Amino acid sequence: MRPDAFRYAVRGIALTFAAEANLRVHLAVAEAVLYVAAVEGLPRIEWAALILAIALVLAIELVNTAIERAVDLTVGQRMHPLAAAAKDAAAGAVLLAAAGAAAVGFVVLWPRLGRLQHIFASAPLALGLVVLALAVFLTFRPPVRRAVDRS
Repeated sequence: MRPDAFRYAVRGIALTFAAEANLRVHLAVAEAVLYVAAVEGLPRIEWAALILAIALVLAIELVNTAIERAVDLTVGQRMHPLAAAAKDAAAGAVLLAAAGAAAVGFVVLWPRLGRLQHIFASAPLALGLVVLALAVFLTFRPPVRRAVDRS
């Protein structure tokens, strides 16, 4: 990958994070899942399943945003049935990816959730929850509006 292409990709992720609340919600859920996975000390194969599921949801959310922006740029203020169908299909892809990721999380984490009760009495959990709450707060803060470079 060329350095410019990498920079553009990172910029696209950052712009989508700033503009799309749904991406921030997916990231907050991912943070919580990964925290529980770390506390539980999952085997590598289960980590891989969770990471792939999370990456799929985030990638599909980025594609959904790209499709929405392209459709909006093309049709402007008028709405065409094909434009609506394209946006709905992209949103449906996100829904399917999120449902699949939730199923993976359920299969991997559900058997362990009963064992998490012993953690609630420990100090590291309190610290972890504070860090998680801070991450969620920073995730859902309103985006900073900046001037767009038109050059």
